[in-house]
Parts: sequence; C-alpha cells; structure tokens
Amino acid sequence: MVPVYDAANSTDAHLVKNLLERAGIASYIRGEYLQGGLGDLPVSGMVQVCVDAADAARAREIVVDWQAAVSVEDRMDDAADVVERPTASGAGLGRLLSAVLIGGAIGAGAMWLALRAPSAGSAIDYNGDGRPDEHLFYQGETIARIETDRNFDGKVDLITRFAPEGPATRAESDNDFDGRMEITARFLHNQWQSEESDNNGDGTIDYKADAISGVIYSQQWLDASGRVSKRVQYKGGIATHGDVDTDADGKLDTRHHYDRTGEIVRSEKL
Repeated sequence: MVPVYDAANSTDAHLVKNLLERAGIASYIRGEYLQGGLGDLPVSGMVQVCVDAADAARAREIVVDWQAAVSVEDRMDDAADVVERPTASGAGLGRLLSAVLIGGAIGAGAMWLALRAPSAGSAIDYNGDGRPDEHLFYQGETIARIETDRNFDGKVDLITRFAPEGPATRAESDNDFDGRMEITARFLHNQWQSEESDNNGDGTIDYKADAISGVIYSQQWLDASGRVSKRVQYKGGIATHGDVDTDADGKLDTRHHYDRTGEIVRSEKL
C-alpha cells in the first residue's frame, strides 16, 4: 500500500477515504488509532490514507483536485458533516461512514425496516491475495460492525462495533491470533476508554486498563479470585508508580516508583 494523503486526524482521513472510494479506488487508513493513543498531541503525518501502488497516481490527482477546490476549514466542516450525515459510496466504505439516502416517498414503516434490517456490506482485500481481509456489515444503510483479519491467515481477529449514529463503541480482538477473542475494548467519542482481557482462557478477567481521552491512566492485573495482584498508575501516559501483592495474600503490600522509562527507582512497603 502506498500513502497518498497525510491526514490531520482520523476524521480527515475518513473524508478522503470516502472521496477515493466514490471514485472506485479502495483505500486503507494507516495509523487510524494513533489519535486515541496520543490524546491531544498532533497526529499529522502519522495518519495516512493508502492505496494500492497501481492506483496511487490517480488517487493523488483526486486528492490534489479536492484540496485545490476546498479550503482546510471547509474540509473540516465537511468532515463533521460526514460523521453526522454520512454519504453513500461503493465497496470498502470507511469505518465510520455510510449513507442513509431514503426518498421522501418512503413511508415511516419502510424507513424503520430499512434502518434496522441487517445486511452484508463490503469486503476489502488489503494484501491482494484474492481473499478478503476486512468485511463491513450494515444495519440498513448504517455501518454496524467491521470484521478484520489483521494477520491475513483467513481468520477474523478483530471485530469493531459501532453505534447507530456512527462512533465506534466496542471492539473484540484476538491479539495472539490463537482463534480466541481474549480482549474487549470500549470506546467513548471514538477514543479508547477501557480494556478487559482473559489472557489465560479460564473464563475470568485477569487484566483491566482504563484511559481518559484515549490516554491510559490505570492498569490492573487480577488473580484467579478476582483480587487485584498488581496495579500501575499513569500520568500523561507515563507510568508513575505501581502497587504489588508480593505474597499473594490478596492485599497490595509494596509500592514501586518508576522513572520515565518504566524502571523502578524506589520501593516502599504499604
């Protein structure tokens, strides 16, 4: 995949993705979730819209023409409109975009059915092996979920779910690619909010993490009884200190203080 546009943020990227796919060019957003991880830090240059090398020249022409016709301020206004009022496109729509184009002659009952009847959406083959790597599913004309095969082994290892109004709400992922979705992440306003995982497959949660504005502030590891065995606190995405249950009696008894690289610089009993 070849980058053809450096986006100001994820919404800007989706606007260009939608523009290209209206022209029949499949595209992929690289670094889409960096904005959530970086909080308020600028992501320009790290979030890119990419296309197949064969489509790169045409895609760049479309982007250049679009940039020439629309100011930056107007593009951002359009991006907000896309989130609120998605426009129709062909195969491979972006993660937050789809259309609700219902004629005025359609009755209220038909509209209700159209918005709620699930339908299969588009499929995208990112690595060009002839096998779809991402499937988009719709609730009527609104995106409902996306199923992704991130390591191209033919198995879905990430499912992202969306609210009817557009934003991502939850994702289940198989990060060790063993066929089991061990991680559940939740989002608020399209930013990562929390995560729970059952890493050992015993049916109980053994890890939790929480974030504010997409930036991690707390991690917890739980034992088989659900008691916290370790807790790490963060400030500005940097670990500051962690409490540990060193004798496995169910009580956190030791606090470690970390430097900016995560090395322990001081410890004390609680």
